Order: sequence, then structure tokens, then C-alpha cells
Amino acid sequence: MSELKELSWEVQETVQPLPFEALERRGIRRRHRRQALTGAGLVAAVTIAVLAAVLPLGNVTGTEKPPAATQASIPVDQAAEKLVHDKKSGAAGITFATPTRWGSVWMSAQPGYTWNYAAVLSRDGVRTTAPVRKNQYTVLRVGDEVLALALPTSMKGSDPTWAQSVMVGLTAQGRIEKKLHWAPPTSEFANGDVLLAFGTLRALNPETGTLREVKIPGVDNALQPQRDTTGRWWVVGAKNSGVGNIYWTDDLGKTWGHSVISPGEVRGELGVSPDGKTMVLIPGGKPGMMDDVVPVRLSTDRGEHWTTVANRNSTYLSSPVAFDNGTGLALYHKGKDRELLRPGAGAKFTPPTDLNEMTSIGDLVYAMQYNGNRAMTSTDHGKTWKYFDPR
Repeated sequence: MSELKELSWEVQETVQPLPFEALERRGIRRRHRRQALTGAGLVAAVTIAVLAAVLPLGNVTGTEKPPAATQASIPVDQAAEKLVHDKKSGAAGITFATPTRWGSVWMSAQPGYTWNYAAVLSRDGVRTTAPVRKNQYTVLRVGDEVLALALPTSMKGSDPTWAQSVMVGLTAQGRIEKKLHWAPPTSEFANGDVLLAFGTLRALNPETGTLREVKIPGVDNALQPQRDTTGRWWVVGAKNSGVGNIYWTDDLGKTWGHSVISPGEVRGELGVSPDGKTMVLIPGGKPGMMDDVVPVRLSTDRGEHWTTVANRNSTYLSSPVAFDNGTGLALYHKGKDRELLRPGAGAKFTPPTDLNEMTSIGDLVYAMQYNGNRAMTSTDHGKTWKYFDPR
């Protein structure tokens, strides 16, 4: 882990349906993940992400496969290999740390409505797997590396699923594996910690494997923690029955600033550019209104001022992405009505019919295929897309 000690830890969330998101769009487009969470008995959905393999990320749409490993082979878990390559298994998500480092999560249904999970980790063409667990996996971007975590089903220290929790990584020195350890809740976190959100905000210490809940005053539910290059952490938070806010901290949780997303509306989704200046916001709809229309908003000054760039049905809006050049993306997908909105960039694109919820790292935008097991990448801000098999 000596290499990891020097990293600036960050987390990129790809898929994060929270327990308070009872939206039809989530139910359709996240069908596989909802089934997995229900079967595993989880209350909060899990962030899914990815580790590395060398990919040609050009401007031609097609099917790509990661190339063969160029370094010495790293042992893989045969049970995990079987799960990942089983025709009945499904991909649960992907996240990139760099264009050549990614990780994917896979799940397989078991008798009695239970699920097994595994993860594939790939780093510059070198590949390994994380062991099969009944705990749901999440794969996190951590600087320019990735970790796969099999998480406990709750943050109670007495939860027996902690015994099966594990952290797996792949570095230049090889494969690492550690158990996760419970610690009491905290209001502050360390500079080496990485934040995760599953309804509750949590801080992971990658060196020790310690995982603990982080308390933000006035917040019951938290999602989408993102860290920009200034070191600021951004979080979308809300009370159970209150207005959603954008929260941020520059001092590791000692103090939090916040701004209301939209009066009378709850929760929402936020995309923050790497430099933290550009932000794309999708407010949540009014409680109980499935057809509520909300604005897609853009800020280029760290949230000081906002411009409305479009208005769409909140149920089918997702995936706000922001770039350092003052532009962004947002996906609208309602049946045959598909739009890739481009806040600050002009006319919308027509996305591929199987484009699922997007995430970005720098100018690389990526997603899992809707109702499929391939991953999708774009290097031209959503104009064209490539596919590859993340196994």
C-alpha cells in the first residue's frame, strides 16, 4: 500500500439509487441493481465503479475488448471468474480511474432470491478479480487507482456481514486485499479518507480498511460525494422530509457550507467538474409528483450563480456531468424520447438507445449499457460512443 499512501483519494460515483428515490425511471433503468439490492436485503443502494485495462478510446463507434495483459500474470479467483463469465450473470456497473484503469462489478442470482457478487480489477492491461461475496460490491475511484469493496449491509458494528467485507486493490506492486473494519461515527474525517454515500455518508481509510459513518449537521440522507482538485468535497444532502441542499467542506468536515438546490423540491443530482468551477444540477421533483418538471441548471462559478438551460420531467432526467471548459451533459430518456442535453455547449445530441446513466473523469465520459453487459465510453463530450466488454 506504499503507493496508495501518496495518492490524493477521490471517489467517483457511477450508480447511486438511494432508498428515498422511488422513481419510475430508476425502477426501469436500474432494474438489475434494484433486484440485486432487494435480494441481498440492502436498505441503501451501493455505488458501483471500476479499475483498469488498456482501451482504445477513439471517436469511432464499435465494440472493443480490453487487450491482453502486458505484465506478469496475477492470480485470479476461480469462483469469481466463473461468476463473471457465466451467461446468467449480469454487470452491475463500471467506473474509470484513468482511461487505462477501470473496474467492474458482476452479480449472479442464487436459489432463494439471494445474490452473489464479484469484481474485475484491471490496471494498465493487468487484470485480477475480487472474491465472490454475498455482500454487494462497490468499486471506487481513488485518485488514479481503484478499490473494490464488498460492503456490510449496515453500519452497525454488530452486523455479521462485516465478517465478509473486504477491500481489494491492484497497484504497480501487485494485488492487495484487506478486511474492512467498523469504527464509531464521526463528524470529521482524515485527509487520507475517501467518502462514500449510501443514504448515510461514510469515510473509508484505505490504509487500514476502517469504515465509519460521517455526520453532517441537519442531514439525514447523503449522496454523490465528489472531490475537486482544490480538495473541496461536495455532497448532495437532505433531511428525510426536507429540502435538498448542496453541501461542501474545505476542512475535512469541521465546517460545512450549503445552498438550497430548489425551494420546495427535495434531493437532486449534481455533477462537478474536476476544477470545481463548473456544476450541472438536476433538482429533485416535489414529493409524490412523478411527472414534476424541473430545470436543468448550470453554474460556472462554483455555484454562486445559476442558469436554467432546459426543463424536463424529473423522473427521466439523470447523469449530470460537468467539464472544466464550462459545459456539461445531462441525460433525458423517456421511452423513444431520448436527449443528451449539453448545458453551456449548444444543441443537444441524440444518444445511443442503450446509453445508461453517465459518469465522467476529466473529459472521459462512461456508462454501463442499458439492459446489457457492455460498457460505453466517449472522449468527445458525448458526440460519439465506443463499447467494450468489461470482463
